[in-house]
Amino acid sequence: MLVTGLVPLILLGILAQGALERVLSVSIAPVEQVLEDVASEMESRGLSQDALREARLNLAQAELARRALARRVPAFIAGLVLVAAVLLAGAAVLLGRALTRPIVTLTDGMWAYARGDLGVRLPTPAPPRDELQFLLARFNHMGQELLAQRDRLRAAEQIAAWQDVARALAHELKNPLTAMKLSLARLSRTDASTSPDPTRIAEAVALLQEEVDLLMRMTQSFSTFARLPAARFQPVALKPLLAEVCALYQGTSPVPVELTSAEDIALHADPDGLRRLFGNLVKNAAEASPPGAGPVRVRIEPRDARAVRVVIHDRGPGIPHVVEGPALTRGLFSTKPEGSGLGLPIAQKIVHEHGGVLRLEPAPEGGTLALVDLPLSPPTPRA
Repeated sequence: MLVTGLVPLILLGILAQGALERVLSVSIAPVEQVLEDVASEMESRGLSQDALREARLNLAQAELARRALARRVPAFIAGLVLVAAVLLAGAAVLLGRALTRPIVTLTDGMWAYARGDLGVRLPTPAPPRDELQFLLARFNHMGQELLAQRDRLRAAEQIAAWQDVARALAHELKNPLTAMKLSLARLSRTDASTSPDPTRIAEAVALLQEEVDLLMRMTQSFSTFARLPAARFQPVALKPLLAEVCALYQGTSPVPVELTSAEDIALHADPDGLRRLFGNLVKNAAEASPPGAGPVRVRIEPRDARAVRVVIHDRGPGIPHVVEGPALTRGLFSTKPEGSGLGLPIAQKIVHEHGGVLRLEPAPEGGTLALVDLPLSPPTPRA
């Protein structure tokens, strides 16, 4: 834009200089010849030539002024062009800033939205005076709509989560409460004419105690899940941590628990969270394995330069299909009488905090494969 404005200005300066030089190049030689003829005529008549000499002096002064002005014309034109160029450059800079400022503001707002900060509002006059200001106003309106939609989505997700929790609690509490109700019914069926049956009372009380213990374990599991500590990332050697977990469950497992990987991989993770994660998965694998079945095998598989996979393979009855994503936290499902169904949700939460993926799938040779893919570096938190 600046060059486009300077080119006509320079051409105009060249044309003006040429015109001035043509005007100032008029010669006074013919006038001098006329003065010479007049001087000769006056001398022949004996007239005074004082006025003629004064005219010649004025003419000489005019010639000197013309030559001086002719010498100064290029510098004068160049100065005018330079001043005009400076003024044009200043106007171009101001105009460019005026045009690019809304675009820079819009770009900053887009970066803020990309980071998830939908509360950013761009400064816009009301009403907008041009198309760019109208675009900024529409951008703010779009941000308000996105923020409202995100809030509605969060509310819907919270409602859906509470519905899942309520449905799961109703299902899990129904069995112990039904057993307790039956036990109380047995205790209430007493006949005044007969003495109480100590055996029946003892059985009913034992059943009540067992169901109360189950409810207490479920309550403790929910409390533990709610109080999971925040992840604290630090360098972790994966193989020694897995060996520690395998050794912890080796004595209580009905089948051997083996770590079959010789290679060690270091990653940046929360060691307490990984112990809880792999402890839950190894415990589930051991409890799913009947006595005499094959061992629970744990191995490390490098994925690439940025991730690692831990595979836990048991020889239990297996699962009918792949379980991953939301299915891992749906329904608080447990196949063990004393289970609360929170083992997989806890494991999924820890894997999610590490930016990884948890997946359960049937093993081709029988049993279940628990696949945990973890990045070697923690995920970058969003602003």
